[in-house]
Amino acid sequence: MSEKDRLLVPGVPHHIVRKTAYRTDLLRRRIDFTRCIGHLHTLRNNHPVHVHAWAILPDRIHLLVTPTSEADILSTFVKALSCRVTRGIRHLEGQSPWERRFRSSPVQPGQWLLATMHYIERLPALAGLARAPHQYPYSSYRLRVGKSSADWLDNHEDYAALGRDRRERIENYRHYLAGGLSADEIRHIESALCSGGLTGSRCFEAMVQEKLAEEEAG
Repeated sequence: MSEKDRLLVPGVPHHIVRKTAYRTDLLRRRIDFTRCIGHLHTLRNNHPVHVHAWAILPDRIHLLVTPTSEADILSTFVKALSCRVTRGIRHLEGQSPWERRFRSSPVQPGQWLLATMHYIERLPALAGLARAPHQYPYSSYRLRVGKSSADWLDNHEDYAALGRDRRERIENYRHYLAGGLSADEIRHIESALCSGGLTGSRCFEAMVQEKLAEEEAG
């Protein structure tokens, strides 16, 4: 699939992953991770995107983001993040450490958005980098549940609907996270991301195709 063929949809959340080539560890020091978070925050402020969730692992970055203008801004956003992270790594020798293309899957709002958020914020624990999501300092989970002094996440309306106030939303999300995802949900999320397809139902797929056809015709 070429850059032109990548499925990007305006106004729709996207699960994006930027992986290193050959799954090599790129981020090794604490400062590498903190700089990456800083770049993500800065670029979020300077681009028309909403950042709903993220997890930064040594060999990859997972994002849940919505373009608030044209969908192609996601390519610009990810490219800028990749370049800034690369410039801050001392041990590189000129060649790009990243896979040639980032992977992206448009995500259906509702259940699938929350499931993808859950998937991203549990990844560090599943990868053995922490015993629990709240113990990993380089994901959005600590911001979400008030364990960080920073608070710059763009809460999607589906997350906002989890409670009447922040405390209730945090409690309900913690309960949801503790329940885990089913094997079928995990397979669907990972398969959609790997293939560049949609994370969601057949109805969502039909809606997206109709929306893209209307844009192409208009």
